[in-house]
Amino acid sequence: MNVRRVAGLRPAVVTVVPDAAKGILAVKLAEVLGPEPWAVPVAATAVVVGHCWPLYTRFQGGLGRGSASFILLDLSPLSLMLLVAAFPLWYVVFRPRYRASAATALTARVAMWITGNPGALVALGLAMGVVIFMRRIRRLA
Repeated sequence: MNVRRVAGLRPAVVTVVPDAAKGILAVKLAEVLGPEPWAVPVAATAVVVGHCWPLYTRFQGGLGRGSASFILLDLSPLSLMLLVAAFPLWYVVFRPRYRASAATALTARVAMWITGNPGALVALGLAMGVVIFMRRIRRLA
C-alpha cells in the first residue's frame, strides 16, 4: 500500500510479488530446516520485522500487513479470511483506517485460535500483530 500511495498502482502490483515470495519462502524454509514447532513462527515474525524496519533503507520500511497477509494465506487461509472480515468492524469502531488496521493486527491471535491452529501459530498471530501495531504506534497517538 505504501508503494501504491507513493508511486501508483502498477509499481505496487510489481512490489507485491517479492513481498509475497519472501514471506512464503521464509516459512517454507523454516518448515523444512527448522526445529518444530517454533521455527515457522520465528521465521514469519522475522520477515514481518524485516519488512517494517529493513536495514537497507535505514529502518524505514513498509507496514508489515502485506508480508503478514501472505504468510497467513499460506499457513491459515481461514484465519486471514476472518481478519479481512474483522477489518470493517474495527473501522466502524475506530474510524481512521490506520487504527482499524492496528486493531485488526492485534486480533490475529484470536483468529488463529478460533480457527484451531496449534499454539505455535497462535503465538505467531500475536507476534505479527504486535509488530504491526508497533509499526503504527507513532501514528496512533
